Amino acid sequence: MSTQVVVAGGDARDVWLCRFLEDQGFVVKSFGFHADHVEPFHPGEKAPHIFIGPMTGIRADGSMTTMDGQVTLTLDILRAMGEGAVVAAGLIASPVKEKAQDLGLRTIEYRNQTTFMWLNAVPTAEGAIKSAIGRSGFTLYHRPIAILGFGRVGSILALRLQAYGAIVEIFDRSVEKRAMASAMGFPVHPLDPRWCPPVDGVFNTIPAPVLTSEWAEATDPAWIIDLASKPGGLHPEVANSPAVLSRYESYLGVPGHIAPRRAAEIIWETLAFILQDKTDRVTHPKRGSTI
Repeated sequence: MSTQVVVAGGDARDVWLCRFLEDQGFVVKSFGFHADHVEPFHPGEKAPHIFIGPMTGIRADGSMTTMDGQVTLTLDILRAMGEGAVVAAGLIASPVKEKAQDLGLRTIEYRNQTTFMWLNAVPTAEGAIKSAIGRSGFTLYHRPIAILGFGRVGSILALRLQAYGAIVEIFDRSVEKRAMASAMGFPVHPLDPRWCPPVDGVFNTIPAPVLTSEWAEATDPAWIIDLASKPGGLHPEVANSPAVLSRYESYLGVPGHIAPRRAAEIIWETLAFILQDKTDRVTHPKRGSTI
């Protein structure tokens, strides 16, 4: 008997996810969005063995934001899924997670998985570069760019910019990360705008209020692109500063916007890595699928 999967869709990546799952032989239903040739899921019908919520997650009351509005993963659905079933989402609020686990369900927050973070860093970096090109009136070649934070996204972004011929300056609080960046050939500095030369633009990858007015005043960038997850890196003191806001953009959910097909693959690859020791049905998505 084929395993049934319900996908609650927040954006275009979930449409692709449905197709990848169908390619693997799963019976797939959509929840909160329309996908061609995929039947919608209605609460009250047979519950799935695997429920995949959106990247934005499942809230404490079970509600989720989808393309068609709000839908809810109810307690009745959880109960009907049965012991051993799987509830996955970008994030899962503690009350839902605890209730699911009490019912013998397995929960997976794929946004917190190291596999997901590394794979997702690539389309995030490439999307950020796409957004930055031409903003200062130049290409990136031989132009000075600052990156705040040398974690997964920061390091991938630095390598991609280096390949474009950009002059990349790395800023991080961590001595170890500065050493890593230096070993890879980048100029490194403490996280202090006084160390920053004039640059065309600033990428922030640090999910903390590090973007103060000094970064705009000392470096005079044409643009500041914030890739950090909510609440982002903008300091409250400059939240209403025209001088900063005129060049600032919070760029969230980049993979889902610029590469939804690859973003869907990344979600499924992450879940496959986790689930493959539990079921012989889980494989990597087939390449070349079309909608």
